Amino acid sequence: MLQQKFDQYFYSINTEQYDWIRNPFATNAINSTEALPLQIREEFTDLDNDMTLKLYFSQVPLDVFWIYVKKEYPHISYKAILTLLPFSTTYLCEQSFSTLVLIKNDKRSCLKDLDQELRVALCQILSRI
Repeated sequence: MLQQKFDQYFYSINTEQYDWIRNPFATNAINSTEALPLQIREEFTDLDNDMTLKLYFSQVPLDVFWIYVKKEYPHISYKAILTLLPFSTTYLCEQSFSTLVLIKNDKRSCLKDLDQELRVALCQILSRI
């Protein structure tokens, strides 16, 4: 029963079909686009042959690359961003929950307005208090 619940929440996916997102300039990336629509495959072929984007890909993080590519290749970039987006949002939710657990412990359980404390704890801007 535990295995069934584990499979329900953490289903396995074929990661080879997303090779074109992780490294669009790899030799096996073109094979992983076969299940995609024709318009996206055509954009991918153009992107794969663009040497300036290949150089840019080696210099920036993956998410920055796909956002930059959105201007020139909107369909393939949109598909890649939709695939990458759940990972970052899940991480932010988990980080928020962990912060909430740290803030609202047994000694501080009487706190009612947690939104200001969470905002300060999760904010990327350093506070000058």
